Amino acid sequence: MWLTVMCAGAGVAALLAGGAARMARSQTAGGDGMTAQGIAEKSRAAYAALSSYSDSGTVASEMAGQKQTLTFHTRLQRPNRYRIDWTHETGLKIPGCENGLAWSDGSGDYLLTAVAGEEKNAKSDKMQNMRTALARATGPSWSAASTIAGAFFGQDLGEVFIAPAASGRYPLERGKDARVGDLDCYVVSSVIDFSKIPETGKPGTASTTLWIGKGDFLIHQTRTKYVEKVDTSAPRTDQEVDEAIKKSLELQHKPATPEAIAAMRPQMKEIMKEVQRTLKSGFEAGVVTTQTHENMAVNEKLSPADFAR
Repeated sequence: MWLTVMCAGAGVAALLAGGAARMARSQTAGGDGMTAQGIAEKSRAAYAALSSYSDSGTVASEMAGQKQTLTFHTRLQRPNRYRIDWTHETGLKIPGCENGLAWSDGSGDYLLTAVAGEEKNAKSDKMQNMRTALARATGPSWSAASTIAGAFFGQDLGEVFIAPAASGRYPLERGKDARVGDLDCYVVSSVIDFSKIPETGKPGTASTTLWIGKGDFLIHQTRTKYVEKVDTSAPRTDQEVDEAIKKSLELQHKPATPEAIAAMRPQMKEIMKEVQRTLKSGFEAGVVTTQTHENMAVNEKLSPADFAR
């Protein structure tokens, strides 16, 4: 579940890339008369008008009482240059907690991921295109690599829960305006019910909230809450643990070799034990990730060195 949940936040990019125009129109408007759909469309237009963008920030995740954080840096420039790196501060060596880098200097798209401490020996993989690179980076980066890059480049990544979010079955709603730091923001949200999605079929929901600046219409914060009803009364068998590892490797597009499964087994067992200790049978297991963007700069001239590995 861990890695799959981290991918759910990538739906933010679909709300502001091509998917936003296909969302059902919300009837909720604020005092200024703007609907959630109107705010999303203005945000999409704001990103489309930029020549370059850079920021830094954090993603905080909480699951079963455990809190984890990663930091990231983003550099984007039209038509096809980008560099997004991320580091998990706790140095965990578990599936979905890999440090990494996704980048393009204009001549190709690349992705590098590695568990903490093994970055120097890690080899980068050349991706088929930008869409593939950003989608593959979504899980390990807890969506930090895809949220803003997807909006900036207009990429509907179409991975994991993005396609349902962009289908038009899940309307955007406007919430009460709020502040991120000293910045006044519009607040819009969308909820996906997985039980109504044929490809998923699980009882659960993913709600994504965006804080969009009133002055610049850029995303300053996102929060995704994934809730799934689970039964934790029975102990997890070795087969269940291995199946969870295989799914995690599949989401990372890595081969599920016996060696890879054996290497991840101890960490996966610890994750499952912690969930069992924290939750009671039939309770809802939830994961909340909050992505915050700081030090934002737009339309600055970036050099080729800014996009090198």
